[in-house]
Amino acid sequence: MWPVRGFMHTMLLAAEEERLAPLVSLEGQSEKPRLCLHVCCGVCASVALERLVGRYDVIAYWYNPNLSPADEYAARLAAARECCDYFGVVLVEGSEDSEAWLEAVKGLEKEPEGGRRCVECFRFRLSAAASWAEGQECRWLATTLTAGPQKDVAVVHELGRQIAEGSGLEWLEETFRKSGGAHRAALLARELGLYRQDYCGCAFSLAEKQARRGR
Repeated sequence: MWPVRGFMHTMLLAAEEERLAPLVSLEGQSEKPRLCLHVCCGVCASVALERLVGRYDVIAYWYNPNLSPADEYAARLAAARECCDYFGVVLVEGSEDSEAWLEAVKGLEKEPEGGRRCVECFRFRLSAAASWAEGQECRWLATTLTAGPQKDVAVVHELGRQIAEGSGLEWLEETFRKSGGAHRAALLARELGLYRQDYCGCAFSLAEKQARRGR
């Protein structure tokens, strides 16, 4: 397990306002359990939604204050909306909270991609999603972070279990990149014309990418 950092209290207080947001109404609700899917981008959302919409009443939650610069944030959000529209799923946009995210990873700026900074980034975003889902009468919590080939899914699932349990939710331990999921996501992205990013998302990962390319 990873220790809960001091920023969590501040972040959870900020998330309380979103947790108490009006209940989102889903048309044509069935007896399927309601699931909050934290969406990181349109590409990863495509395969996740394809696999989930027949089993759950899915509501997608966008919360990615790590994304930088602003045009990158906008491009990924637009792709997520396009993907959710295609699958007939409501996408709710959380607040950007970029300053809170920077505080969450303070002191970890020099960590390599995939290191401790990423662990805290996952924790920060999933905690906000869980807090919001709790107020939306969701039973399940999941994330599209397990669709991408670069993420440490063991870390994502362990954090997800801890956070979901603390919010009275059940964690859907499904790795969407398995069983050809990553390939399927790439195909769907091409079919739907979704924006496809070429770095993880934060300013620090962008700087790493540029350094590798000798810029």
